[in-house]
Amino acid sequence: MSKTVIGNRSLLMLSRHTRLLVLLQEMQETTVGQLVGDLGVSAATVRRDLKAMEEKGLLARTPGGARYLSPASLVSRTFEEKRSRMRAEKEQIACAAGALVEPGMVVALDSGTTVWRVAAALRDMAPLTVLTAALAPVEELGAVEGIGIHLVGGRFRGRNLDFVGSATVAAFDRFSADLAIIGGDGLRLGRGVYSTDEEGAEVVSALAGCARRRVVVMDHTKLDARAPWLALPFESIDVLITDDGVGKETLPHLEAEPYEVILATK
Repeated sequence: MSKTVIGNRSLLMLSRHTRLLVLLQEMQETTVGQLVGDLGVSAATVRRDLKAMEEKGLLARTPGGARYLSPASLVSRTFEEKRSRMRAEKEQIACAAGALVEPGMVVALDSGTTVWRVAAALRDMAPLTVLTAALAPVEELGAVEGIGIHLVGGRFRGRNLDFVGSATVAAFDRFSADLAIIGGDGLRLGRGVYSTDEEGAEVVSALAGCARRRVVVMDHTKLDARAPWLALPFESIDVLITDDGVGKETLPHLEAEPYEVILATK
């Protein structure tokens, strides 16, 4: 019998929390007094509920009540940890890459966190046509008026939020882009852009092949990083954008490469 009583109390609390969250979602922000009236419970109960729900990440308490927290998107949940590494440098690189894009262009966007930030930098570039096999650019630009997106399908990879496979590679043959913006897992001087997996390398190669100009965006920690699969040979790179954290010993070797090198600064 005691178990039944405890269960009923838990259910009542869960029901109240659900009602509270629905109310908060509708109003976005409310007060303890408003919730007391809507839920028919004491102010002390509301405050306990708000504290418990804040600890679960469901809301944010304010001095007089609470504010609704919109749930993180799939892209944010998947990429936020990677984005936090070299965050400032990636934003600098994205800004520099955005400066190469002009309204009216057709731009092919790779997957990855740096290209995700490039996509965010293109929000004011409409009219624009975007080709991609990744979800992150779609999330950033899909609702922007004047930006058309062609999402290339295939086999979906949840860890990268992109599509790969023979269907993806073949689809890029149908397009012609002004600019391809490419990430990658590493760049070896005198060799090119490398990927940690063969399928990702094949998609990069196909995406680059449909563009007249190819721009690689990569923070300095990936320069000379080791990855097994060649995705883009160095002679196919037109521009490399990295950050100004490049070491003095690396810079002369970069300047000797046949492509343009842009060091993004704050």
